[in-house]
Parts: sequence; structure tokens; C-alpha cells
Amino acid sequence: MNGKKLAEQGPRFRACPTRWPSSRGGEVREPREGSMSRSRSAGFTLIELMIVVVIIGILAAVGIANFISMQNRAKEGSVKANMHTLQMAIEDFSLLNDGQYPTSATSTVPDGRNLAQVCPIAGYPKNPFTKTTSVVVWNTNPTSGNKGELALNPALATSYIVKANGASGDTLALTLTTGQ
Repeated sequence: MNGKKLAEQGPRFRACPTRWPSSRGGEVREPREGSMSRSRSAGFTLIELMIVVVIIGILAAVGIANFISMQNRAKEGSVKANMHTLQMAIEDFSLLNDGQYPTSATSTVPDGRNLAQVCPIAGYPKNPFTKTTSVVVWNTNPTSGNKGELALNPALATSYIVKANGASGDTLALTLTTGQ
């Protein structure tokens, strides 16, 4: 190939000189036919690639931890919404039952419906952690370790306190009481 054709191929290649100086004194060597000079910055070194992979790994680790944390916070918010739904059902139960709150899962209003059936969706809300219907325990705190479990403790005919477990399985600080 001649120098003119190489120059037409673009800036990456350049024509070889017709004579190269030798490392020995005044000798001049002739270049090999078809040899081309290449830039040494044509690619990345293994070290550079490894550094990029490590940086991406660190960013992914931070991002995944934040994502899981945000998911747990969202699920805990859903548990709080479930507590409010249960509270609204209890208040509705009281309106239908001459001001008397349910004291157990078998308590019914005059038309025969229990608290779960009085709920707006005709059942307890879904637990965001298990994706099944929420468990509601009566006259005891939520079972430790059962994420999203709801409890009425105490459940008296004249008052109640709604409690629930959060993302860690411990009872949330939020409680909903009579008249709130």
C-alpha cells in the first residue's frame, strides 16, 4: 500500500516513512513492506477495566441497599394504611352495633356480619410482606417476627387500640385508638 491510500483511510493510520533511523549510529533501515505505525492508546489496559468494574460494583452495592430500604419503608407505610382501614372498619362496626366495638373475631353486628365482613373490601386488607390477607390477633400484641401482622389490644366494647408489626417484625410505634 502506498502512503496516499493509507492517508485516505482516516486519521488512525499514517503512512510509514520510507527510511527509519536505526538505534545504531548513522545507519538507516528500510521499513518492511506494508508495515504501519499504530497509536498505543487504542484500547484500555486490564487495570483500567478492573477499576471501572470495582467502581460499578460499589455503586451497585449502595444502590441495592437503598432500594431494599425504600421497599421496606413502602411496605411499612402500607401496613400503616392497613391499620387505618381496620380502624375505619371498627368505627363502622360500632355505628352498626349501637356504639359497641368488637371484642373478638366472632363479634357480630345485628345483621350477622363480623369485623372482617364489615371491612370495605369484605375482608381484612392484604399484608404487603406476605401478599396474603392480614392476620388480626385479638387482646394480645402482634406476634414478634410476623411482619405486617395487625392486633387489637385491648379490644373492649368501649375502646380499642390498633397495633401492627413493621418491616423488622417488631411492633410499630404508631397506635390507633378509639376516637382518633
